[in-house]
Amino acid sequence: MQEEKAIPLNKEVAKETSNQKKLSDREQAIYNLICENKHLTVEQVMAEFDISRATVFKDYAKIKKITGAVYDKNESVWKI
Repeated sequence: MQEEKAIPLNKEVAKETSNQKKLSDREQAIYNLICENKHLTVEQVMAEFDISRATVFKDYAKIKKITGAVYDKNESVWKI
């Protein structure tokens, strides 16, 4: 049986890994808006930050992963 060897991380990879566990400034601002308005829409976020629909969904995915916040489509409300 072969022994597994750890691959050392360089500083750049370590920093990138750490950043994946934190929200960016924009993602944090979006999360703050969600906390203030549980009925926040994609269109509102697009207009507020002048970003595309795809970028909103990318940010939502990271917000969901880090905070656990999810959008309930049936009730049209964010659950935090």
